[in-house]
Amino acid sequence: MKRDNGFLKIFTILLMLSIAPLLSCICTTESEPAETKTAPVIENEAKTTGGLPPLVIDTSAPLLLDEPSEEEQAFAAAYTQAANENTACFVCHANYQTEFLANSHAKVNIGCFNCHGESSAHQNDENNITPPETLYSADKIDPLCRSCHTAHDISPRDIIANWLKKKSEGANTSCQGCHESDDVPPQKVVDRWKELALDETDPEKIVCTDCHGDHRMKVRTIIWDKKSGKLLRTNRGD
Repeated sequence: MKRDNGFLKIFTILLMLSIAPLLSCICTTESEPAETKTAPVIENEAKTTGGLPPLVIDTSAPLLLDEPSEEEQAFAAAYTQAANENTACFVCHANYQTEFLANSHAKVNIGCFNCHGESSAHQNDENNITPPETLYSADKIDPLCRSCHTAHDISPRDIIANWLKKKSEGANTSCQGCHESDDVPPQKVVDRWKELALDETDPEKIVCTDCHGDHRMKVRTIIWDKKSGKLLRTNRGD
């Protein structure tokens, strides 16, 4: 019995010794709260440590919250609407994405649909044999353009016809000195004609798009009759 009491005393002493450090830590934490130190601010820290550069605010730049003018809003709405409509056509007709006539008309809210119709069946035809709703034969091009644009005060057909006649006769083909007061001087028309190196020698067949823009397919794999819309042939071997 005495032996058991001795072991009990030894166990109690060891237990107290093991608990004493824990009690000491608890008392210290409650009586002495830990100090919180703020790291010192080091000037030019970004430069010395290679961190992010300091934020620089440009007070002269316009705020994104500034309201655009009514004119800017109208232009943005018009351009965005026409441009969004045209993207459906650019899926296949990518060459018109940067073409002058397509872009200049889109800026005034005139898109592909305005001239060629919505042409949903044409867009959805994976075989590409359905024509657009509206095609333009050569005799319909000028009337379409003139429905919005005024014509030259001197017909380009007359200018080129006269120029070709003088050229064939070996006469002086310069127009300078006679017609410089016209809205588009004949010399400019002739220069444009020569610049484009057009093969057309019949002035009566000249159309607006011969000189304005590049609104034509470079390579045609599908040939339709532009008056009837009838499929004439394909140039793709099928």
